Amino acid sequence: MALLDDVASDLSKRAQPGTARFNFTIHAVIIRYFLGDDWFKEHLLPDAREDSFLRPDFENQDVDPRFSVLTLELAENLLNLQTVQGFRTCLDHMAVRQMQSGLCELQIGHVLRSRGVPFRYVEEGEATTVDLVLQTQSGVEGLGEIKCKYEEAEYSNKTIQRALATARKQIGKGNDGVVFVKLPSAWLEVIPQGVGDPPQIVLPAEIVATAKDQMRQTSRIKKVIFYVFHHVFDPVRGLGVTHATMEMTNSRLTDESPWRAELLSGTGTWTTMQELSRRWT
Repeated sequence: MALLDDVASDLSKRAQPGTARFNFTIHAVIIRYFLGDDWFKEHLLPDAREDSFLRPDFENQDVDPRFSVLTLELAENLLNLQTVQGFRTCLDHMAVRQMQSGLCELQIGHVLRSRGVPFRYVEEGEATTVDLVLQTQSGVEGLGEIKCKYEEAEYSNKTIQRALATARKQIGKGNDGVVFVKLPSAWLEVIPQGVGDPPQIVLPAEIVATAKDQMRQTSRIKKVIFYVFHHVFDPVRGLGVTHATMEMTNSRLTDESPWRAELLSGTGTWTTMQELSRRWT
């Protein structure tokens, strides 16, 4: 995007690179480029729609850390995923579907790309109703379905059961599938560590048991991968963010199955907002 270079060059004369003003202006240019001015005004300005998940909250302070993190993540994902096949489908979903579901598709794409998993988004008109087509480390192809539990949702074990049961039907008989489930931060156990150390994120035993039970009933779902985008403030590190994943494998798989191997390497790392901002200087 040559336009972005021109904007950054001009903006650097009026705002110090790395500052909140500089970063947000660059993020705004990217978001408006992909999603349009009307979408930007409707969702990302202080007078945006009250029901917009991305609407900033400056009522009690001059900055909104949550807003800063989400706009940075949205801009980076739009910029970095634009070459992935089917990316345009994600933009269409951002415009016509619930905001959190559209963001979730991009966030899962970020996780797969950053962990080296080949994938593409399913495009309109294809026979399947899942969201992704992906590959194992050995090159075996499978289907990926994304389920998003909204951040404001109250925990219910039945919602997990329904999500996995629906994904099973979407994957279809005779197919191999992975189900990604985005969970609200409030549903997980976030265990504080020492000052300056990132917290530990733990998947509650009830959710683990539900996923195991659902996989025991099918051979279609090879893996269930729970995902959370979490941010927390530490007095030493400042604002920290993570794309945390918890991968579970179907116990019915044989030792020879290519799906027994770990699909995602690791569980995610913590990055500070300061470190993220440096990428835009």
